[in-house]
Amino acid sequence: MDMVSALAVSFSLAADAMAVAVCCGMKCRRFYRKTALLTALMFGFFQMLMSVLGWSIGKVGLRMIEGKESIVSFVLLLLLGLKMLWESRKEPTAPLAVVGTGELLLFSIATSMDALALGTVLPMTVGADTPLSLLWAILLIGGVTFLLSFGGFCFGHRFQHGSARPAAFVGGCLLILLAFKTLLLG
Repeated sequence: MDMVSALAVSFSLAADAMAVAVCCGMKCRRFYRKTALLTALMFGFFQMLMSVLGWSIGKVGLRMIEGKESIVSFVLLLLLGLKMLWESRKEPTAPLAVVGTGELLLFSIATSMDALALGTVLPMTVGADTPLSLLWAILLIGGVTFLLSFGGFCFGHRFQHGSARPAAFVGGCLLILLAFKTLLLG
């Protein structure tokens, strides 16, 4: 396995998850390590899961998702961004974290669609052509995603001041921009 390529792939896959984790951190009224850990765990887990699914699809020879992953990511991120913009109109009533498990699940799926697509070419890109080399590659992908997402969540929360409305508005705008970036750049 090519470790330099595997690291580059891991960081590029984790970038979207980190950006969304920053938004989640901005959205939380109070910092709870449990919420930050859950966010990072879900993002890391789904990056690993989708990479394995993509690798399996690639090994079988199916190209069902080719060309569709950016559209699915676009729709999910756009809808979540619009939802955050809508919610930014009013002050949240919950004094605790307002990032729900359902939202985290949708965010995790949306940000890991590129891992599904990339998983199909992991054997060519990083040399993950055996189950053991795939295991190392997905552990690296999941680990990097976990660390960057946890750090992104903490960073986002640290820079949230006062009202959660501006944070939710900025987070929604960032998700919408990320959706269009995914659509336009793939």
